[in-house]
Amino acid sequence: MHGFWEKAVLTFFGLGFHLATNPRGVSKRGSRHYVGIGAFQLVKRAAYEASGTHRRLAMEVLDDMKLAKIIKQGGFRSGVGIARDFVSVRWHSGLGNIVSGVTKNFFAAAGFRLSIAALQLFGIVCANIVPFLAWPLAHGWMLGFVAVSLTIAIGFHAGAAMVMRASPMYALTQPIGAAIFAYMLLRSTVVTLRQGGIVWRGTFYPLDKLRRGLV
Repeated sequence: MHGFWEKAVLTFFGLGFHLATNPRGVSKRGSRHYVGIGAFQLVKRAAYEASGTHRRLAMEVLDDMKLAKIIKQGGFRSGVGIARDFVSVRWHSGLGNIVSGVTKNFFAAAGFRLSIAALQLFGIVCANIVPFLAWPLAHGWMLGFVAVSLTIAIGFHAGAAMVMRASPMYALTQPIGAAIFAYMLLRSTVVTLRQGGIVWRGTFYPLDKLRRGLV
């Protein structure tokens, strides 16, 4: 990550990704949690072939995550590691490229369901923006509740930032990162519905086929 905006958005993304996927639970026996990262995945050939390979993922936008899912569905074990200096990649260069880069992804992460996207948007705003706005207006017990909420939120964000090798001070940008994240989710939803699908590398994929191809 380079610069303020990339770090503000991506540390928040890292926080949300961690909470949504529970990486620590992936390796537990019987766990349904799964994590797949496009930058690097190591899969045994036998497990890959027995799980159906990418033929099962032909219409999956989130093929990296869903590869991990079918591996778990196939009865194989999986785990998550922090690469640190071993594997690194700059996901997108600059805020503008991050926003455009996730346009095909975020609504797909909601299963192309408007109700799920709306619920996600509501949760992002209520948990990560409203407490910061309410802080100057809160009094009495409400002030204590807001203070506890902010302390927990900032603490988790600071931890995510440090894992991602960014300053824990970026936790203070949480409402900014959350607002941009909410915009990206809203934009992804609106663009996908308006187009009736997604455009990826010059090819248009209709929404009805994408929904039928979900794993």
